Amino acid sequence: MTISLTSANPETQTSATESDDSAAEHQPIAESTDSDPTPSVQAEAVFLPPSQLVIDENVRKSFDIGDYPDLTDSIRHHGVINPIKAHRESDGTITVLDGQVRTLTALAFDVPEVPVWITPAPALDTAERAISRIAQQISVTDQRIPLTEGDRAAGIAEMFAFGASITRISKDVGHKRDQVKLAVTVGASATARQAVDTGQLDFEQAAVIADYEAVGDTDAVQRLSTVSRSMFNYEAKRIAANRAESRDRFLESLPYAALGFGVLTSEPDAADQRFVDIDDLRTDAGSTVLAETIHAHPSCWVVYCRPSGAKAVLDRDTGAVVASDTVDWNTQGRPDIEAADGLRHADSVEVRAVWAPTYYLRADRLPDAGVQPATAFAVSDDAVPDDADPHVDDQRGGRSADAQPAAQQEAERVVAERRQNQLARKRAEMLNKQGDAALAARRKFLKEFLTRKTPPTQAAVFVAESLADEPGLLGEYNADRTAWELLGITGWRNGLLQAVGSAKPARCQVVTLGLVLGAYEKRTDRSCWKHNARGVRRYLQFLAEHGHHLTPVEQAATGDLDPETIDINS
Repeated sequence: MTISLTSANPETQTSATESDDSAAEHQPIAESTDSDPTPSVQAEAVFLPPSQLVIDENVRKSFDIGDYPDLTDSIRHHGVINPIKAHRESDGTITVLDGQVRTLTALAFDVPEVPVWITPAPALDTAERAISRIAQQISVTDQRIPLTEGDRAAGIAEMFAFGASITRISKDVGHKRDQVKLAVTVGASATARQAVDTGQLDFEQAAVIADYEAVGDTDAVQRLSTVSRSMFNYEAKRIAANRAESRDRFLESLPYAALGFGVLTSEPDAADQRFVDIDDLRTDAGSTVLAETIHAHPSCWVVYCRPSGAKAVLDRDTGAVVASDTVDWNTQGRPDIEAADGLRHADSVEVRAVWAPTYYLRADRLPDAGVQPATAFAVSDDAVPDDADPHVDDQRGGRSADAQPAAQQEAERVVAERRQNQLARKRAEMLNKQGDAALAARRKFLKEFLTRKTPPTQAAVFVAESLADEPGLLGEYNADRTAWELLGITGWRNGLLQAVGSAKPARCQVVTLGLVLGAYEKRTDRSCWKHNARGVRRYLQFLAEHGHHLTPVEQAATGDLDPETIDINS
């Protein structure tokens, strides 16, 4: 097989049939030999203006370059990279055999030259040539193996690792910057790439796994790799909240560690005999254990820090505590609005959770801590004083002896009740955390859902039922603000009016739906699992009918699940 590489200029092309010594010296040629069993085929590798190519018949009958933005962007930026295969006819015409799409796209975007691999037209009759052409076109098209999304992401990640910027990669591969950022993250993780290639997760979800894998959080990777796609966002929010709380707990615990206290990363179970709750202890004098007693023997104690449920308003720059009534909260998120006289702008402060320590005594350090079990002091008022004459009033002594077991039982009952209350409190805290994650995942769904241009079929019925049942629904406190957030509207009520004024009627119906959904969403807080309100039930069921997968706490809010059966340890 003899192959000639010709000049990019058609006028200076060296024919594949030329054999002068000068041309042979300067052209890479795969020389045929007498022992070469392959029939000699003269082929030319040339660069030609696409206008010189003739599009032959093709099995691909329908093609619109607007349907392939990635391809058109690539050809516009790089030109045609993969050579077009063509035949040179007996009259010199060059007809395209493989590369119709590339040729048409190059013509559309005025690409000056394209690479073409030219072979002589086969000496066949019309029918045989058509059969051969169709077979080759089908075979070549079917045999193309596209990159998987994971492989493409791995390549983009490798480009980034070699120093290419996101902007450059975006331009070079013809993808948007946001897509490239996700690809860089996903491409660095084998687990994330596999999740994308198998269709288990989309790119945004896979990027979450990649982030956790990058920091070695194998627990998060395992949980997210096994959760269903419909529950992924909820589980991801739970994990993110847990990790954020753990980081905050670590920071809040540092001062106690510096004082010599042990630090717990999780709350001890009520049945854990290694630790004794401070409420189950008394000083040697029988009084409540206070901070001075604890701090006198820090090595005997461990501390578990938890959010107290209270909130503190802090100066964003200095961290100083700010009185809430000195802040103009109407300016929140509105940097262009001035605060009222005598008040400060809401964006100059931040609201943070207040953390509180819970102390536990190391059970093996009881003798060193200056405290006693509370049960040691649980005696009746009839107990004999230390200085009483044991021989006086034997009957009273008998009553005291009889009262001791009863008092002990009562003390144990109080301790058991306290532990039950502790378990109930812990369960409520865990369900509230699930409620936080459910809220975050639900709002993400709502924001995407409300970007639509037309309302879903049942929207009118839902809106009518909701307003007929609760005429004052849209006027509830902050219902409108929640709706604006979900609809992506800024500028408060004026922004809403502008959005409505520029929207088509169908989109206005979506906005109306968003106002109703926003009002219900404002009601559906982290503790929705405690209640079974009719409106919230209707709201969540509507979301479920339109693609939102209800979490366990949301199922409890609809009345479909007993909150006592929700697993808080998973």
